Amino acid sequence: MESSIPHIREILVFLTAAGVLVPLFQKFKVSPVLGFLIAGLMLGPHGAGLLVNIWPPIGAIVITESKGVHALAEMGIVFLMFTIGLELSFERLSSMRRKVFGIGTAQVVSCAAVIGGIAYAFGNAPETALLLGIGFALSSTAIVMQILSENKRMGSMVGRYSFAILLFQDLSVILMLFILGFAELDLKDGLSPDVVLHLAKAVSSAIIAVVVIIAVGRLAFRPLFKMVGKSHNKELFMAATLLAVISIAAGAEAAGLSMALGAFLAGLLLAETDYRHDIEVTIDPFKGLLLGLFFMSVGMGVDLTTLVKNPFWVPASVIGLFAVKGLIIYIVARAFKITKGRAIELGLLLGQAGEFAFVLLAMATGLNIISDSVAQFMLIVTSLSMMLTPLVARLAYRVRLAIDGPDTSIYGPAVGMVDAIDNHVILAGYGRMGHLLAEILENQHIPGVAIDISPNIQADSHIPILKGDATDIDTLTKAGIHRAIAVAVLIDEPNTAKKVVETVRGIMPRMLIVARARDNAHAVELYGLGATVTIPDVIEGSLHVAHELLTHIGLPEAAATYAVSQQRAREAHTIEAAFKK
Repeated sequence: MESSIPHIREILVFLTAAGVLVPLFQKFKVSPVLGFLIAGLMLGPHGAGLLVNIWPPIGAIVITESKGVHALAEMGIVFLMFTIGLELSFERLSSMRRKVFGIGTAQVVSCAAVIGGIAYAFGNAPETALLLGIGFALSSTAIVMQILSENKRMGSMVGRYSFAILLFQDLSVILMLFILGFAELDLKDGLSPDVVLHLAKAVSSAIIAVVVIIAVGRLAFRPLFKMVGKSHNKELFMAATLLAVISIAAGAEAAGLSMALGAFLAGLLLAETDYRHDIEVTIDPFKGLLLGLFFMSVGMGVDLTTLVKNPFWVPASVIGLFAVKGLIIYIVARAFKITKGRAIELGLLLGQAGEFAFVLLAMATGLNIISDSVAQFMLIVTSLSMMLTPLVARLAYRVRLAIDGPDTSIYGPAVGMVDAIDNHVILAGYGRMGHLLAEILENQHIPGVAIDISPNIQADSHIPILKGDATDIDTLTKAGIHRAIAVAVLIDEPNTAKKVVETVRGIMPRMLIVARARDNAHAVELYGLGATVTIPDVIEGSLHVAHELLTHIGLPEAAATYAVSQQRAREAHTIEAAFKK
């Protein structure tokens, strides 16, 4: 008897893997990403699924057909793209444009040209070589971001440059999907006038669709979240979040774009609301589970029989892909003045093929540009490269440490080291809060420079300290204000804190300034002087007490965190509203 719930067996197998197999792997220090990949290989049609003909009862606990899994796994990419958009916002995307369009453009163009040239040298037709070059130039956003997040290295230099490159790759995918989604062209005909006209129509239609989605999203979802936020109902907030993600993604697909692009736009839209943090907390469990399903689907795509039939060329192609992309990214990274060790780590970390290769190969076979045998060969190379990424990333990190030394060595107390630091956070004030923030930054591999006027401040192993006045332009310049990514104003004297915010905003109009405030009135004043975010001491201390109280009287950790985050958002909205008056 068949179940009335679609793909119920696949869902049960996945939940079993997530609840039993992956935790078991973690006991042996196997990362969750690699755990899901191995689980997919073991339980998929090319693993234990092969035993169904020999012993039919095993069919109840394995997946013999991966179509249902792929359909569900696509939602993992949708939620991943949504959270990437949510973390960015249009303002942050604009501030990152040099890094994204600089090193990102260089990486994609260089890798596509070299890999395409290699494919052409092996006898592939020009259009096939072009598609393979583009497809394999891109890396796996899902796997790389998950690895960086697991290891708490998103804030490291490698993490930030990885994010910039992956973001440009995602934007490149969007452009490619514009063209492939709107223009069903025979690529073998070349760029005839008709083809160029079709491409022009595709791009213009896509731009119109994006503008419409952004406009409708702003008109519809901002008021919706304001209304739902005032209700203080967690279930309604979760429903509104899922509605925003899925409806905008579905709208993009209906317009001929990809659901991933729609989800990315949804994230950018909601990042500008007062409820960004609450949305992130709400969506995180869905993203984690669905990304796990995506990783399992990648593992299921590894056909070991193809590996047996090509015992030399499959491993050689996987190693060659990492070697070629790693070398190209290393050269590009060195051109952007990244140290040797970090350039090697960056190249190996992004050396795998990405999710878009699956889409591109499917489209290429549909257009009869690539034969089924070549497509299957490339699919297993793609899947294996993704499966090996957690192990390669670990090796790359060790290589980087051996060459560059530990991260903490460059954040020592010597002031002379400030000139060698960039993309750092400046701490204006180095009291108890400054020490705590410096330790957190160090743990996340984010460089920092502290400024404090007190003669009694002692240098420690966390970050270099400049003894000077943070309201002075020369002192801020010595601290690398023009190379910094943010300024944290931690001074407890209200008037001095206001002067620091005003001075920083005068030097760097687009700088991210997070300022400590004594109370709500002080926070409103700091906003007026140009602070990006203000955190009143009284409110944050009360929220911490509330969180501890809720957890100790029996509320689950997640529920306590959600309640506190909701109150934090309401307080921030109150301060912002007072400022706007």
